[in-house]
Amino acid sequence: MSAGLLAGISDIAARAWPEECCGLLIAAADQPRTITRFVAADNVAFDRKRTFEIDPHVLLATHRAVRDRNEIIVGCYHSHPNGDCQPSQTDLSRAEEGGFLWLILATGANGVIESGLYRRMPEIVTDTEPRHFMVCKLVAA
Repeated sequence: MSAGLLAGISDIAARAWPEECCGLLIAAADQPRTITRFVAADNVAFDRKRTFEIDPHVLLATHRAVRDRNEIIVGCYHSHPNGDCQPSQTDLSRAEEGGFLWLILATGANGVIESGLYRRMPEIVTDTEPRHFMVCKLVAA
């Protein structure tokens, strides 16, 4: 992910405080480990200070657009306005897709405090390994 992309997402997160922001992380289909762009979405959750829900219209439009551009949705981002970038139990319970990336930005009154990138594990969903997040290294190139 470029430093510019991370800065763009951070700006959105800072402006959304004290509510959560959200959006999607996109990569080229042949290079899924490099996030090339993001799609911001309205948070349509009932309680935007405690959770997020990506606008379903944006989600569907993005699925169509990435297919046409030979890209894939590799993850999502959202902010935690409580200043903690660790995944919450709610995040874990909602992380359905194995291997999906979760970029979490901790925000406060003065903007983004820190961020963390996590991969939903196991990548291949089984009945034997419990769902969890693996910390990933966020490299802003």
